[in-house]
Amino acid sequence: MNTMKISLLIFFISIFSIFSCSHNNTYEESKQFTINDFNKSEDLKGVILNFDSMIMRPTGLMVTDSFLIIIEPSMDKLFTIFNLKDKKAIGKRINKGQGPEDMIRPRFLGAKANVIQIMDMATSTMFEYEKTEFINNTDPKPIYRIKLEYPIFIDAEIVNNNIVGFFDDNLYQLKLFDLQGKEFSKFAPFPTSNIPFTEMEKKEVFYMNFTTNGIDKIVLCYYMTDLIEIYNIDGSLKKRLHGPDQFISRVKEYHDGEISGSSPVKGSNRDAFFSPEKAGDEFFVLYNGGSIDDPGHSSSCNQLFTFTWDGTPQKIYNLNNPIFSFTVDEINKTIYGISNTPEYHIVEYKYK
Repeated sequence: MNTMKISLLIFFISIFSIFSCSHNNTYEESKQFTINDFNKSEDLKGVILNFDSMIMRPTGLMVTDSFLIIIEPSMDKLFTIFNLKDKKAIGKRINKGQGPEDMIRPRFLGAKANVIQIMDMATSTMFEYEKTEFINNTDPKPIYRIKLEYPIFIDAEIVNNNIVGFFDDNLYQLKLFDLQGKEFSKFAPFPTSNIPFTEMEKKEVFYMNFTTNGIDKIVLCYYMTDLIEIYNIDGSLKKRLHGPDQFISRVKEYHDGEISGSSPVKGSNRDAFFSPEKAGDEFFVLYNGGSIDDPGHSSSCNQLFTFTWDGTPQKIYNLNNPIFSFTVDEINKTIYGISNTPEYHIVEYKYK
């Protein structure tokens, strides 16, 4: 066989290999689903909320009673509170800084009947405030504050009076802490697929966020593969869902002298799930599905999926104004989303 024939053979084998892998992406113990597995698809038309104070670059939001609280990390005061009845700002809260009552990178843990819980991800410190104090006082004081004994990243949530957070590890993704900040459990190993990844590549390709039902379930939703995992609070895997398109993005580890890292493989990366949120008996999660190499691609999403806590697909909401983060007022059946198309604003969606 001459050199040209050998080269052609190698070329076609490579193409076949890539084609086969792209159509047979699988995870161990996974259940595949498609768009057809949802009970209903519904179009939602959003209403842009016109507040009396300009929205800058919000990253998170939460509804409690008739108030919408927005995180704006670029501002000197990190939280802006709006009255949803008249769309007026009632004040800004919490200095950005390194003082004992300041924060740097806050995330909402949630609001119970009388308290608001916030985690400063930059310091792995939880702050708890009386709700009326946080809403009405220009300088609210925390009634409880605890620093976790180990740092966490990306996000934190409350489940069964414990704190769950992402941490940097080669084996597990999540840690559980008690409300004194003591670690007592690690769980959620990186998913195992039919594609080999190095330890460094795993940390990028399996970047994710999570939510909980507050009681006994933790749901992981991945950004670069359309994978959802549901864990019990004891760390056991309840269900692994792959869909609706069954893809796995690719990254490649590189080394340049003392510098090492990983970068996306061109033409092999898509956006998947964003911003999972609990909503009573269900959880909601944004879905994108677009290729990051497409001209004009945006990570904002115009589809919102809902699932039961056991992983059964329920509804697809098609959003006319794409969003990248949101919160759910389950009592009033209202979704509040952050959109940056074309400029930052808050969109309200009513659902049934």
